Amino acid sequence: MIPKRRPRDRAYANRPWSIEERDIVLSRAKPHVRVALALMMNTGLAPSDALKLRKDQIDGDTIWGVRGKTGEDVAIPVSATLQAALDSIPVHDAATVLASSQGAAWTYNGFSTVWHRFKSGLEQEGLIAPGLTLKGLRHTVATTLREAGLDERRIADLLGQKTPSMARHYSRSANLADKNRETMATLEKENARRAKIVKPVPEKRQTRP
Repeated sequence: MIPKRRPRDRAYANRPWSIEERDIVLSRAKPHVRVALALMMNTGLAPSDALKLRKDQIDGDTIWGVRGKTGEDVAIPVSATLQAALDSIPVHDAATVLASSQGAAWTYNGFSTVWHRFKSGLEQEGLIAPGLTLKGLRHTVATTLREAGLDERRIADLLGQKTPSMARHYSRSANLADKNRETMATLEKENARRAKIVKPVPEKRQTRP
C-alpha cells in the first residue's frame, strides 16, 4: 500500500521548541523535572534513553550510551550548561542519573504523566503554545545545529542516527567523542547566541547633568 502524502496544512509532530519556551519551562519546572528536561535539551537524547541513563554511563565529561531505537553507540560531551544542571540534581540512590521526587528511577509513563500535567498548566496560563513534546527537544537540537551550519552526518553522529546511504556503527572511540565535542560546542554557542537575541541587554538611560 502506498502511504498517503502528509497534508501540507497539518502541523508537524514534535516541533522544535523556541528559546522562549525552553526558558519558561525550565524556570517553572520542579528540580527533578527540570534536570530531566535539561538533559534532553542539551544532549538530543530521546526521552526514553535519557530516563534510562545510568550514573556509570557518565565518565568524566562524556556520556557513553546506546540509542535504544537504533542500537547506535553515542558519545555525548557534557557541556557547561548540562554540567550545571547535573550538579543541581537532588541527592538520590537510584542507579539512573534522573529520579523522581521520591528518589526512584523514572518510568517513561510516570515522567510522561508528570510532564503532561505540568505542560497543560503552562498552556492554560498562556505561557507556552500548544504542541510541545519531549521528543521535540531532540528535534530542537537537530534543528539548531542544522541552522548553525553543521552537516547532517555530524548531527546524526551526535544523535545516534542511521542514514539510508550509510549505516555507521561507532564504538566508544576517542575520535567519535572528540568530533562530538566540537558539535556540542556549536550547540552551546548557538543556544547562547539565540538567548541573547531574545533577551537583549537594556540600554542605560543617560541622565541630564
